[in-house]
Order: sequence, then C-alpha cells, then structure tokens
Amino acid sequence: MAEALQDSSAMSVVDERRARIHEAAIHEFSERGFAATSMARIADSAGMSRPALYQYFKNKDDIFASAFVALLQGCADRALAALNGSGTTAERLDGLLQRFEGDLWERLAASPHSAELISRKSETQLHTAVDEVMRPFFEGVVTGVAELAGLPLDDARVGAWIELLRLSPRGFKTEEPSVEVFRQRLTDLGTMLAAAIDAA
Repeated sequence: MAEALQDSSAMSVVDERRARIHEAAIHEFSERGFAATSMARIADSAGMSRPALYQYFKNKDDIFASAFVALLQGCADRALAALNGSGTTAERLDGLLQRFEGDLWERLAASPHSAELISRKSETQLHTAVDEVMRPFFEGVVTGVAELAGLPLDDARVGAWIELLRLSPRGFKTEEPSVEVFRQRLTDLGTMLAAAIDAA
C-alpha cells in the first residue's frame, strides 16, 4: 500500500513537471518560433536545468509534440465539459466551440510565429498523437449532440451537424480574422445549429 502511494506521488510530481515544461515550451515557441527556441530557453523558462529537462524529453521536437498534444487535450476536455454542462442548447454549443476552436485560435493568433508552428504540427510523429486526442473528442461531441437532440447516434441529422461543427471553423479562419471576429463566428454557428437541434 505504501509503495502504491509513493508511486502515485512520484507520478504526480512527474506530471506536474511535465505540465510546467509544456507551459514553458508553449510560451517559448509562441514568443520565438520553433527554430529560434532552444532546449536551454525552455529549461530556463520552466525553472529547471537543461540536464533535468532531458530527463523528461529527448529533444525539442519531442517537447513540441508533447506540449501541443497537452494543449489540444486540455481544450478538448474543457470543450466536452461545456457541451455536457448546463445551459441552453445554444450556450452549450457555444461553450464547446469557444473552449476548443476559440481558445486554440486565440493561442495561435497571439504568436507572430503561427505559420511556422502550424507547419510543425503537420509532422508525421504528431499525427498519431493528435488522432489519439481527436478521435475520443469527436466521439464525445457526437454523443453530446445526439443527446441534446434526443436522437440516436446514427441519425443523419446528427452526422450533418457534426460535419458543420468540425468543418465550419476551418473556413472561418481562411482570411485569418481577429480573435473577436472568429469567436463571434463560432457563437453564430452555435446559435444556428442550436435552432436546428432544438427543432428536431
């Protein structure tokens, strides 16, 4: 029993340090871009030595992938919590869209290196990890939307709404709008879909 408590305590220390490294890395990559960010800068920003950083990550690519996936997972978790929370259908859909798409766009739009960071996230190594976050996220969205509408998961209307929720935000970004404009578009999308869902 004592060993199990020690293992869980050690795990929480590791998780806490990895989370601190993720935050430091996201800050450094946003401020400087991928190419100009060094392991030393990330270590310094995380409040640890460079050798200590290597205890958790192999290299800068490893940190980037892990930090991006952690950021994505956090947004996905908050988005599903909003969808499954309380409020009107429009409020819940807006919460879903704002916590996922809006928060990610705000983080990305704040960086002068967004194009470089977007191109880095296309790396093959990252695709598998992103899929591991996105698959259960969209399964949760399908379930949540179907429950809001009182329809079975395989109803064609649910599939159409999910497609709009998934694809519309991409189109909203094509001319790189301000965060405020993008968030308003998300709210408008949620309101329109809510009307269709409530009418089902």
